[in-house]
Amino acid sequence: MTTVISSDPKKTTTSFEKDLPPFQIDKFLAASRQLDLSGIPLDEAGKYPVSPAEVRTLRFMQDTEFFTVLYMKALMETRALADHEARAFLVVWGYEECSHGRALARFLELTGHAPSTKSLEQFTRPRGWLEIVQDFAGRLASAASHDFLATHMTWGAINELTAIHAYSQMAELTANPVLAEISRRIVKDERRHYAFYFQQARRRLSSPFAQRLAKFALKALWAPVGGSMASQEDTDFPTAYLFDNPTGQARLAEIDATIRKLPGMGWFDLVTPALNASIERIRSANVPVIRPASQEPRAA
Repeated sequence: MTTVISSDPKKTTTSFEKDLPPFQIDKFLAASRQLDLSGIPLDEAGKYPVSPAEVRTLRFMQDTEFFTVLYMKALMETRALADHEARAFLVVWGYEECSHGRALARFLELTGHAPSTKSLEQFTRPRGWLEIVQDFAGRLASAASHDFLATHMTWGAINELTAIHAYSQMAELTANPVLAEISRRIVKDERRHYAFYFQQARRRLSSPFAQRLAKFALKALWAPVGGSMASQEDTDFPTAYLFDNPTGQARLAEIDATIRKLPGMGWFDLVTPALNASIERIRSANVPVIRPASQEPRAA
């Protein structure tokens, strides 16, 4: 599965949505593991620069990975619990996503930066109104129709594909080769997760009602991951850091174009406007977004 990203968004090509083999849930479960960090010289992480912008972005990404538990909980309160493939996948997915968060926290510690504790606070705070509405809508739709799972699988495909591009951007932008390799390892996991969601969505969006339900829910409720767990600026900043550049813009366009390949999703164009709104807020607030420029080791 390969991707070619051009600096011109109109010339971006991909094979994310092509030639996906049939998803084998038993094989996926058997291969489940914590993020593979073998062979990465973690003890050298502190020898290379890590910018304040990267630290801020990594803390948000760490929180987002741990936040997966709440999304999984919401799904398990619906018909997904009775679906063998969905139930089995979600348990493993949550485990692997949390291992990504632990890996990012460890990297931050190795480079002398405290990991975020915000994600831990999410499990004790009262639920936000948007989360309550989203969870209630999911349970209501689940009770009304088996087709509701198509919406959640499409939602998951959007978020996992966004994660693939976010970590790919981090690997390309960073001047720290250890962080670059950790990010590439996470991308490998996210590709596996994305393959499940995309193929499930493609299969479950076969009925016109499922397509209408997904369109309504996504237009009414979808928002970029992490918006409910941080301030507006803390949510916007990682998007600006990763995607406010020609390659990042090409990746955003590719996310929308890929989701449009799903049945009944030819209308889809939510990711680029939403994330570009984040970028514009950071620009308007004159928040500095400084990216690394060198991979030279720090002086001893």
